[in-house]
Amino acid sequence: MAGGVVLARVGFIALGTILAATIAYTCVTDGSPFRMELLTPWMKETLLDFYILVFIFGCWVWYKEDSVVSRIIWIVLLVCFGSVTAAYYVSIQLFKISVHDPIYTILYRRYDSIE
Repeated sequence: MAGGVVLARVGFIALGTILAATIAYTCVTDGSPFRMELLTPWMKETLLDFYILVFIFGCWVWYKEDSVVSRIIWIVLLVCFGSVTAAYYVSIQLFKISVHDPIYTILYRRYDSIE
């Protein structure tokens, strides 16, 4: 199972980097995403979808993190940077577990029992 954790680490770091690069490239070439012509019904639905996802992922972050300050910082980063933050957060959690642990152990706090 060691290969699964290592592969997941590399995969989530790659996803976060690709997302960050794509966002930077789009902002440089197309300008601000906050323009009136972009505020269509699909954009409103996409924003609703995004904030529901932030809420769900934020609940997991709130459960995982020990300090309130850390929880708030991560959730603010999720709201501001979305999937980039999520990919890097999962990457960090993957580096906190052993390569011999099952991947699902990232779902738990460090002091929770997995059994």
